[in-house]
Amino acid sequence: MGTAALSPTLIDLRAQDSAQSLTLLVRAAASALSDVVRSAFDCVAIVPRPHQPLLSAGTSDPALHVIGDDQDGGNTPTSQALAGNPAVITNGYSPHPQWPDHWRLLEEAGFRSMLCVPLVLEPDRFGALTLLSGRDDVFTPGVVAAVMAFGKRAASSYALAEELRTAQSCADQLQSALKSRTTIDVACGVIMAQNRCSYEDAFQILARASSHRNLKVRIVAEAIVENLPGGLPTTHFGR
Repeated sequence: MGTAALSPTLIDLRAQDSAQSLTLLVRAAASALSDVVRSAFDCVAIVPRPHQPLLSAGTSDPALHVIGDDQDGGNTPTSQALAGNPAVITNGYSPHPQWPDHWRLLEEAGFRSMLCVPLVLEPDRFGALTLLSGRDDVFTPGVVAAVMAFGKRAASSYALAEELRTAQSCADQLQSALKSRTTIDVACGVIMAQNRCSYEDAFQILARASSHRNLKVRIVAEAIVENLPGGLPTTHFGR
Protein backbone atom coordinates (compact mmCIF):
# COMPACT_ATOMS: atom_id res chain seq x y z
CA MET A 1 0.00 0.00 0.00
CA GLY A 2 1.37 3.45 -0.91
CA THR A 3 1.66 6.28 1.54
CA ALA A 4 -1.09 8.16 -0.28
CA ALA A 5 -3.56 5.59 1.02
CA LEU A 6 -2.79 6.59 4.60
CA SER A 7 -5.04 9.63 4.81
CA PRO A 8 -7.31 9.29 7.86
CA THR A 9 -8.40 12.42 9.69
CA LEU A 10 -6.42 12.15 12.91
CA ILE A 11 -7.79 15.18 14.73
CA ASP A 12 -10.43 14.19 17.26
CA LEU A 13 -11.86 17.19 19.06
CA ARG A 14 -13.43 14.92 21.66
CA ALA A 15 -10.01 14.56 23.28
CA GLN A 16 -10.10 16.44 26.56
CA ASP A 17 -6.35 16.80 27.00
CA SER A 18 -2.96 16.09 25.45
CA ALA A 19 -2.75 12.62 27.00
CA GLN A 20 -6.00 11.56 25.35
CA SER A 21 -4.91 13.07 22.03
CA LEU A 22 -1.67 11.08 22.17
CA THR A 23 -3.58 7.88 22.92
CA LEU A 24 -5.78 8.53 19.89
CA LEU A 25 -2.67 9.15 17.78
CA VAL A 26 -1.19 5.79 18.81
CA ARG A 27 -4.44 3.99 18.04
CA ALA A 28 -4.61 5.69 14.64
CA ALA A 29 -1.03 4.65 13.90
CA ALA A 30 -1.67 1.04 14.87
CA SER A 31 -4.72 0.93 12.61
CA ALA A 32 -3.51 2.95 9.62
CA LEU A 33 -0.06 1.35 9.39
CA SER A 34 -1.10 -2.28 9.84
CA ASP A 35 -1.46 -2.94 6.10
CA VAL A 36 1.86 -1.24 5.39
CA VAL A 37 3.90 -3.06 8.02
CA ARG A 38 2.16 -6.39 7.29
CA SER A 39 3.35 -7.86 10.55
CA ALA A 40 2.28 -7.57 14.16
CA PHE A 41 3.80 -4.55 15.87
CA ASP A 42 3.44 -2.36 18.93
CA CYS A 43 3.39 1.39 18.80
CA VAL A 44 4.51 4.09 21.26
CA ALA A 45 4.35 7.87 20.95
CA ILE A 46 6.07 10.36 23.23
CA VAL A 47 6.05 14.16 23.27
CA PRO A 48 8.08 16.61 25.38
CA ARG A 49 6.34 19.12 27.67
CA PRO A 50 7.91 22.25 29.15
CA HIS A 51 9.00 21.69 32.75
CA GLN A 52 7.20 18.32 32.87
CA PRO A 53 8.09 14.68 32.18
CA LEU A 54 7.67 13.35 28.66
CA LEU A 55 4.08 12.39 27.84
CA SER A 56 3.76 8.85 26.49
CA ALA A 57 1.12 6.48 25.17
CA GLY A 58 1.50 2.96 23.79
CA THR A 59 -0.28 -0.17 22.67
CA SER A 60 1.43 -2.43 25.23
CA ASP A 61 3.28 -2.27 28.53
CA PRO A 62 6.41 -4.01 27.15
CA ALA A 63 6.65 -1.41 24.38
CA LEU A 64 6.26 1.44 26.86
CA HIS A 65 8.90 -0.17 29.05
CA VAL A 66 11.37 -0.36 26.16
CA ILE A 67 10.86 3.30 25.31
CA GLY A 68 11.14 4.29 28.97
CA ASP A 69 14.49 2.51 29.24
CA ASP A 70 15.55 3.83 25.85
CA GLN A 71 15.13 7.43 26.97
CA ASP A 72 17.68 6.91 29.74
CA GLY A 73 20.45 5.83 27.40
CA GLY A 74 21.65 9.15 25.99
CA ASN A 75 22.34 8.50 22.31
CA THR A 76 19.54 6.04 21.52
CA PRO A 77 16.99 5.55 18.73
CA THR A 78 14.39 7.44 20.76
CA SER A 79 16.73 10.33 21.51
CA GLN A 80 17.53 10.52 17.79
CA ALA A 81 13.84 10.87 16.92
CA LEU A 82 13.35 13.47 19.65
CA ALA A 83 16.18 15.41 17.99
CA GLY A 84 14.36 15.27 14.64
CA ASN A 85 16.13 12.28 13.05
CA PRO A 86 14.67 8.87 12.16
CA ALA A 87 16.36 5.76 13.56
CA VAL A 88 16.00 2.09 12.61
CA ILE A 89 17.15 -1.22 14.06
CA THR A 90 16.25 -3.67 11.33
CA ASN A 91 17.00 -6.95 13.09
CA GLY A 92 18.29 -8.46 16.29
CA TYR A 93 21.04 -10.57 14.75
CA SER A 94 22.87 -7.61 13.17
CA PRO A 95 23.53 -5.03 15.90
CA HIS A 96 23.41 -1.41 14.77
CA PRO A 97 26.93 0.12 14.89
CA GLN A 98 25.58 3.24 16.62
CA TRP A 99 23.80 1.20 19.30
CA PRO A 100 25.69 -2.13 19.38
CA ASP A 101 24.08 -3.34 22.62
CA HIS A 102 20.57 -2.05 22.05
CA TRP A 103 19.36 -5.41 20.80
CA ARG A 104 19.61 -6.73 24.37
CA LEU A 105 16.97 -4.25 25.54
CA LEU A 106 14.71 -5.27 22.67
CA GLU A 107 15.27 -8.98 23.20
CA GLU A 108 14.39 -8.77 26.89
CA ALA A 109 11.02 -7.24 25.94
CA GLY A 110 10.38 -9.72 23.11
CA PHE A 111 11.19 -7.43 20.18
CA ARG A 112 13.64 -7.79 17.27
CA SER A 113 13.06 -4.66 15.18
CA MET A 114 12.60 -1.00 16.05
CA LEU A 115 11.71 2.11 14.05
CA CYS A 116 11.64 5.62 15.54
CA VAL A 117 10.48 8.62 13.51
CA PRO A 118 10.23 12.25 14.65
CA LEU A 119 6.91 14.01 15.18
CA VAL A 120 7.47 17.64 14.21
CA LEU A 121 5.26 19.56 16.64
CA GLU A 122 6.98 22.94 16.24
CA PRO A 123 10.09 24.07 14.34
CA ASP A 124 12.34 23.11 17.29
CA ARG A 125 10.08 20.73 19.19
CA PHE A 126 9.90 17.05 18.27
CA GLY A 127 8.02 14.08 19.61
CA ALA A 128 8.76 10.48 18.63
CA LEU A 129 6.66 7.72 17.11
CA THR A 130 8.15 4.26 17.62
CA LEU A 131 7.14 0.94 16.10
CA LEU A 132 8.41 -2.32 17.62
CA SER A 133 8.14 -5.78 16.12
CA GLY A 134 9.00 -9.25 17.33
CA ARG A 135 10.24 -10.17 13.85
CA ASP A 136 13.39 -9.29 11.91
CA ASP A 137 13.56 -7.18 8.75
CA VAL A 138 10.06 -5.73 9.20
CA PHE A 139 10.90 -2.06 8.75
CA THR A 140 11.99 -1.94 5.13
CA PRO A 141 12.75 1.36 3.37
CA GLY A 142 9.20 1.41 2.02
CA VAL A 143 7.76 0.99 5.51
CA VAL A 144 10.06 3.68 6.87
CA ALA A 145 8.83 6.10 4.18
CA ALA A 146 5.20 5.30 4.97
CA VAL A 147 5.68 5.73 8.72
CA MET A 148 7.54 9.01 8.17
CA ALA A 149 4.63 10.30 6.05
CA PHE A 150 2.11 9.20 8.65
CA GLY A 151 4.17 10.78 11.42
CA LYS A 152 4.19 14.11 9.59
CA ARG A 153 0.38 14.17 9.36
CA ALA A 154 -0.03 12.85 12.89
CA ALA A 155 2.27 15.52 14.33
CA SER A 156 0.40 18.31 12.53
CA SER A 157 -2.89 16.90 13.77
CA TYR A 158 -1.68 16.60 17.36
CA ALA A 159 -0.21 20.12 17.35
CA LEU A 160 -3.43 21.58 15.93
CA ALA A 161 -5.50 19.79 18.58
CA GLU A 162 -3.25 21.30 21.26
CA GLU A 163 -3.70 24.77 19.75
CA LEU A 164 -7.48 24.35 19.64
CA ARG A 165 -7.58 23.27 23.28
CA THR A 166 -5.44 26.24 24.28
CA ALA A 167 -7.70 28.62 22.36
CA GLN A 168 -10.81 27.07 23.92
CA SER A 169 -9.31 27.35 27.38
CA CYS A 170 -8.53 31.03 26.81
CA ALA A 171 -12.06 31.61 25.52
CA ASP A 172 -13.55 29.85 28.55
CA GLN A 173 -11.42 31.93 30.91
CA LEU A 174 -12.44 35.13 29.14
CA GLN A 175 -16.09 34.17 29.25
CA SER A 176 -15.82 33.40 32.96
CA ALA A 177 -14.07 36.72 33.57
CA LEU A 178 -16.75 38.64 31.67
CA LYS A 179 -19.50 36.85 33.60
CA SER A 180 -17.78 37.70 36.89
CA ARG A 181 -17.42 41.30 35.73
CA THR A 182 -21.16 41.48 35.04
CA THR A 183 -21.95 40.22 38.54
CA ILE A 184 -19.57 42.72 40.13
CA ASP A 185 -20.93 45.60 38.05
CA VAL A 186 -24.53 44.80 39.02
CA ALA A 187 -23.56 44.52 42.70
CA CYS A 188 -21.78 47.88 42.49
CA GLY A 189 -24.91 49.35 40.93
CA VAL A 190 -26.95 48.14 43.90
CA ILE A 191 -24.44 49.66 46.34
CA MET A 192 -24.41 52.93 44.38
CA ALA A 193 -28.21 53.16 44.61
CA GLN A 194 -28.24 52.37 48.32
CA ASN A 195 -25.37 54.68 49.27
CA ARG A 196 -25.65 57.38 46.59
CA CYS A 197 -21.96 56.98 45.78
CA SER A 198 -19.74 56.62 42.73
CA TYR A 199 -18.82 53.34 41.08
CA GLU A 200 -15.30 53.60 42.51
CA ASP A 201 -16.65 54.05 46.04
CA ALA A 202 -19.09 51.18 45.55
CA PHE A 203 -16.31 48.88 44.40
CA GLN A 204 -14.23 49.82 47.45
CA ILE A 205 -17.17 48.91 49.70
CA LEU A 206 -17.45 45.58 47.89
CA ALA A 207 -13.69 44.98 48.17
CA ARG A 208 -13.69 45.71 51.91
CA ALA A 209 -16.57 43.31 52.44
CA SER A 210 -14.64 40.70 50.45
CA SER A 211 -11.55 41.21 52.63
CA HIS A 212 -13.46 41.13 55.92
CA ARG A 213 -15.29 37.93 55.00
CA ASN A 214 -12.21 36.34 53.39
CA LEU A 215 -14.20 35.69 50.22
CA LYS A 216 -13.60 36.52 46.59
CA VAL A 217 -15.16 39.77 45.37
CA ARG A 218 -17.25 37.76 42.90
CA ILE A 219 -18.74 35.63 45.69
CA VAL A 220 -19.71 38.71 47.72
CA ALA A 221 -21.19 40.30 44.59
CA GLU A 222 -23.25 37.18 43.86
CA ALA A 223 -24.66 37.28 47.38
CA ILE A 224 -25.79 40.87 46.79
CA VAL A 225 -27.47 40.29 43.43
CA GLU A 226 -29.23 37.09 44.55
CA ASN A 227 -31.87 39.27 46.22
CA LEU A 228 -32.63 41.28 43.08
CA PRO A 229 -36.21 40.72 41.77
CA GLY A 230 -34.99 39.34 38.45
CA GLY A 231 -31.77 37.85 39.73
CA LEU A 232 -28.50 38.39 37.92
CA PRO A 233 -28.92 39.69 34.34
CA THR A 234 -27.76 37.23 31.69
CA THR A 235 -24.32 37.94 30.24
CA HIS A 236 -24.49 38.00 26.42
CA PHE A 237 -21.46 37.24 24.27
CA GLY A 238 -21.26 38.29 20.66
CA ARG A 239 -20.83 35.66 17.99
